[in-house]
Amino acid sequence: MQQPLRPLTLAVLAATSALAHGADAVPTPATGDIIERVEVTATRTGAVDVQDVPAAITVVKPDSLSRYGLGNLADIANVVPAMTVQQQGAGVNNVTMRGLVVRGIVPSEVQDASLVAVYIDEMPVTLKSANPDLKVLDLERVEVLQGPQGTLFGAGAMAGAVRQITRKPEFNDLFGSVEAVGSRTSGFGGTNHNLRGTVNLPVKDDVLALRVTGYTGRDSGYIRNAYNGATTNGVSTNQGRIAARLKASRDLLVDASITASNIKGGVNDAYADLAPYTTYALLPQASNDQLQLYNLTLNQELGTATLVSSTSYLHRKTWYVTSAQYPATAFIFGGQPPLMQSAYRIGNAIEDFAQELRLQSKGDGPLKWTAGAFYEQGRRDTRQDQPTAGFDARYAATRNFPGYDSQVNDQSFSPDNYFSGYQNTNSRQLALFAEATYTVWDRLDLTAGLRLFRGTQDFDLKFTGLFGNLVTATPAVPTGQPEVSSSSATARGANPRLAAAWRIDPDHTLYASAGKGFRYGGNNQPVPFNFCGVHAPTTFAPDSLWNFEAGSKNTLLGRRLTVNASAYLIDWDDVQVFNRLPCTYYFTQNAGKIRSKGVELESAFKLTRQASVGVSASYNHASATDTVVTGIPAQNIPAGSRVPYAPRFAASATASYTIPVAGADEVGLSASYAYRGEAYTNFAASQGSYARIPSSNTLNATVTYRTRGYEIGLFGTNLTNGAKVSDVVPNGIAIQPGNLVYLVRPRTVGLRVSARF
Repeated sequence: MQQPLRPLTLAVLAATSALAHGADAVPTPATGDIIERVEVTATRTGAVDVQDVPAAITVVKPDSLSRYGLGNLADIANVVPAMTVQQQGAGVNNVTMRGLVVRGIVPSEVQDASLVAVYIDEMPVTLKSANPDLKVLDLERVEVLQGPQGTLFGAGAMAGAVRQITRKPEFNDLFGSVEAVGSRTSGFGGTNHNLRGTVNLPVKDDVLALRVTGYTGRDSGYIRNAYNGATTNGVSTNQGRIAARLKASRDLLVDASITASNIKGGVNDAYADLAPYTTYALLPQASNDQLQLYNLTLNQELGTATLVSSTSYLHRKTWYVTSAQYPATAFIFGGQPPLMQSAYRIGNAIEDFAQELRLQSKGDGPLKWTAGAFYEQGRRDTRQDQPTAGFDARYAATRNFPGYDSQVNDQSFSPDNYFSGYQNTNSRQLALFAEATYTVWDRLDLTAGLRLFRGTQDFDLKFTGLFGNLVTATPAVPTGQPEVSSSSATARGANPRLAAAWRIDPDHTLYASAGKGFRYGGNNQPVPFNFCGVHAPTTFAPDSLWNFEAGSKNTLLGRRLTVNASAYLIDWDDVQVFNRLPCTYYFTQNAGKIRSKGVELESAFKLTRQASVGVSASYNHASATDTVVTGIPAQNIPAGSRVPYAPRFAASATASYTIPVAGADEVGLSASYAYRGEAYTNFAASQGSYARIPSSNTLNATVTYRTRGYEIGLFGTNLTNGAKVSDVVPNGIAIQPGNLVYLVRPRTVGLRVSARF
């Protein structure tokens, strides 16, 4: 892992010294004294040692997180400095890499396609602002691929990809594990607990096996509601997964899995002008995420190649409720008391089918290749409304509209409901892809790849209610006119990739690559001109980027030290810029260009058989290269403005030490530290909606005792409370007590007990 200058200088000097003196200058250590080899499948040409892959890939081992009782996407980001996650609640998150971001989390925005692809094995599960929080995956490793991965992983991987690789059933052994965790969170927090169990069941030797995993847990809330004294954001999670592996014939291997999840939680928001970790909500805030995920993967050996077929189906429902007393009172009743008990509710029903066929080469010849086709079809129905107790009577009295009824006069979903709407999308895409690597002189690998794609999205929208109608009801015209829109957007194109890797020797590689990333366009929700005074475009076009990267991978001191470094330059054109209007509506348009450049460094050092350390770091500078004219002067982006939500500098460090005791028993000591620099919520203060997201420091530590098949660990996370704020929504309402801030779980200390059988 990495620091910006001094570790890089030392690493280069060490590499130079090793090369100058030859391999014999470093004694060959024993097996336990070296860094273990980690194989990845990111190249989709079979398992390859990550040190042999000429690209920036970080591999995260599950136990490096589970020893601290951690494991979600935000925890992964803490050990991958190039990756950043904003999080507002369980499963309400946004993943960014390399400064490629222009907006934060907008739960009601169905058109904002993700820039980072999230995969479970061969299954894409990406959803911008709502990637699922699955704790039941029984992971073997996590592969984080920095930079565009469009050739092999499609339009959603414009900035990178996160691949969660699960353990597969084993045919001939019955075994399992169980883990119980109990902890307590400081401040307004309370007790937390979870139980996880896994069992591997051989059904028929060498033919059929099952692997079953279950997880149940409850995490306390830690934010206090000043309205009623309750703690608001506790989370309960129940998940299960069953995986089957069938050796159908000598050449056909079948993997099937079903994953189910039900997460009920709150929202991690508080107000900046109240006491720390305090919110004010007249109504309960909640989130609910129900998910079923099915996958069938076939691997058919064809002699010199392997045919892979992956079929996935996702069914997901999310429900998100926040208290909206301040906007309801301010926008409709001028901020005059009393505050209105108003709920802002967003529901999503998502279905997605994906099919990939891939043919990949086998063998050790100079030519390695993969080629295939990908088809995806999905539907997302989004429902929004804002039920507000007593709204109709108050509106009738203040607007001289006797008998006003939101449902009758403005066609809302129900009475006392000032905004109702749905946004339904149907999307489909088809892609053909191929990538090949040819080795010249046994040292030079030349790679070329191409993805051809076509995608279409159909969009239907209807907004009603006082805030949704084009023309609202009046006593003279007692029926409002709904806002209705239907549109379709189609895009096609090609993503090329070129790379070269020079293997100086088996331990040192230099590489360079150029690749294109692409994201589909979409359809805007209509913006009512009579309410906002803006003519917004109906659709927006695709955006794309070119990533130029150079790096090196080095294994030193007889594989006791690895040092990997990369530098990149990214030009992002026709950027899909987000315009948030004072009237609360928003739209997306293509405007301007962003340039992102930076360096990344990752190192690991096996000091002795018992001691290991790692340091990693990234520096990123991403900004608008020219003034972006949006058509709304207040939304224009000045040239040179820094992109929002992306820290300039991030770093992490880990250390572990094992103390042998009687017999095979041992005591393990581990600690991790992660730093994220400050970021901002918009390009420039002149645009408004501009607030600082402060830097964070996260310190975790654990001590573990292992004896035979048992493990007992005492752990602490966020020990210094140096990580507080994950996200900020700037305040634009005078009566609201400051910015809305989303807070990280404060110091938590607990005990973890696990057993293997």
